[in-house]
Amino acid sequence: MNKSIDLFVFCDALGWELARARNFLADLLPHRRPCGTIFGYSSSCDPSILTGHMPFEHGHFSFFVYDPAHSPFARARFLSWMPGFLTGHHRIRSRLSRYWGRWLGYTGYFQLYNVPFSKMPSLDYTEKRDIYLPGGINGGQETIFAVWDRLGVPWVRSDWRAGDAANIAAMKRAMEQGEVRCAYLFTGGLDAAMHAETTRGAEADRAFDRMERSLRQVHAAALKQYREVRLHLFSDHGMTDTVDTSGMMSRFEELGLSYGEDYGAVWDSTMARFWFLKPGVRENITGWLEQQTEGSVLSDRQLEAWGCLFPDRRYGELFFLLKPGTIFVPCYMARHRVPAMHGFDPGHPNSAACWLTSHPTRVPRRIEEIFHVMREAAERVASERNP
Repeated sequence: MNKSIDLFVFCDALGWELARARNFLADLLPHRRPCGTIFGYSSSCDPSILTGHMPFEHGHFSFFVYDPAHSPFARARFLSWMPGFLTGHHRIRSRLSRYWGRWLGYTGYFQLYNVPFSKMPSLDYTEKRDIYLPGGINGGQETIFAVWDRLGVPWVRSDWRAGDAANIAAMKRAMEQGEVRCAYLFTGGLDAAMHAETTRGAEADRAFDRMERSLRQVHAAALKQYREVRLHLFSDHGMTDTVDTSGMMSRFEELGLSYGEDYGAVWDSTMARFWFLKPGVRENITGWLEQQTEGSVLSDRQLEAWGCLFPDRRYGELFFLLKPGTIFVPCYMARHRVPAMHGFDPGHPNSAACWLTSHPTRVPRRIEEIFHVMREAAERVASERNP
């Protein structure tokens, strides 16, 4: 029987406030605390967890950037003539995303969302490679899995493309075999359920119940093979119920500026990012944004404090962030209101991630520090082999 296993469970969007309010797995994971998140979405948070670095270092933030010279979407202009009810349908978008991703040879997560086809020839996509595989991080940093490999520790990782049921079943089998010493279980069901029906809806309740039962089963399977099961559960960010929507993207057109000639922009769910192509345009757009009551312009100082000030301004020259609970409708991510969202001010209570564990560890104050806990788990195993 192996001495121990460290099982790290990633629960997308399980924020500290949600874990605390639901007393989620409190008996199994008694060591609990909030964990500061990173500005942006999972596309900025997850690489930080995997590498221990901030976005300006690892080079990941949001999926789309204004970059006509490197856009792989020239063909999209032919789709801009299709009726909106077709081009905006989620099933059509999903099929087109699968086609385009395969055609471009992308191995990372790829989704067109609701990006207007007329704008796509001006946009580049930033997660072309699988961030969980060697060489997948834009900045070249090694992930925790490369560290586990280097230390010679037997480990297993979930397939992020598979659903929770498949990943949990595979992890149970790995626990029953008793051969690995570090494991990483990826789950996204809570995030999907809350996006679909708020953090308090019936579907969210069912998703939390399923997750709790499943993790207890994985833990029980591990106890049969390991003398010590060190279970660590964490998230990348929290989730906030939508209380208001903003039509700023539509109102912005009233400025009469020309996309691709005067400016470039990407309208994410909770933020808008701008690039300026002519003198005077920055002042014009900034002045308009400062009059909008739904949010505020972010200063470079604030972005730098959040680790998201990119020296080359690849992700935008100006950022506008909505108030927590407000989302753009429509935007490049969705045509309609989404019941719950993340990607707000990382200091807001609902934005905080969580760290829940069965055993005392180094306490990660922020999500990028989880990397160091996962590294130390492997170093402990390596030291047992080489005292």
